[in-house]
Amino acid sequence: MFRDKYPAAWTFHQNSCRSELNTLMPQYGQAHAENYKEYFLAPSFPLPEVNVPKMDFTDLLFARFSCRRFKNTALTLQHLANVLFSGYGLRNVIMIDNNEFKERTVPSGGGLYPLEFYAIVSNVAGLQKGIYHYVMQPNLLEQVKQIDLPRSFLQNLFMDQSYVAAAAAIVVCTAVIERSMKKYADRGYRYILFEAGHAFQNMNLMSTACGLGSMNIGGFFDKDMCSVLGIDINEEIPLYAMAMGVADGTSVTARMPENM
Repeated sequence: MFRDKYPAAWTFHQNSCRSELNTLMPQYGQAHAENYKEYFLAPSFPLPEVNVPKMDFTDLLFARFSCRRFKNTALTLQHLANVLFSGYGLRNVIMIDNNEFKERTVPSGGGLYPLEFYAIVSNVAGLQKGIYHYVMQPNLLEQVKQIDLPRSFLQNLFMDQSYVAAAAAIVVCTAVIERSMKKYADRGYRYILFEAGHAFQNMNLMSTACGLGSMNIGGFFDKDMCSVLGIDINEEIPLYAMAMGVADGTSVTARMPENM
């Protein structure tokens, strides 16, 4: 049974379940989206306007695969800009009851947008190796940290997944949990996870449209990831990651790890 085999998961699921007896009214006074993070003193790098390649949606769905072999080839800044925009970019700004509302590329519970996106850059033309934070308005990257992380370190960070370390860039998604949970309480944690899934599917499909390989990663050492990104795990938690780069081979050969 679920409860007996996986007690921690069962506890989370039960504690965030709703019924007629424990439904919490949303805190409407806390319903407005907070500003996204910005590193005001960090060097910034403007991103090019998104340039979405034209591709039939059905072809795109069938072309996507999880890439485990990457070439030692630099990504362009356009590639990175396209992928980050697809995940959490700004589509439009509208006014609702005198409040400015920023429409993004994914749905968000209550329009609160709790996620933040970082890029661990190893091989992107025009960028130094290091840690960057994505800001959707204006469309730019902030250099949080200039650092050349060895492949051995990245492999260990992602629980010995060597193919991740070979990627040109790794996009990491975090959540500032208070943005959602201040309104939805414990149920908000589910909404945060849903939102991350929406964003990463978009980024997978955009990577495919750009002729790149991508690989989603849920396995990493959380505290070490917080140290790499420079975030406080008590306020902001790492959720999900995606390695991206030029695939080494066709979809058949590039999906196989090098050691197979």
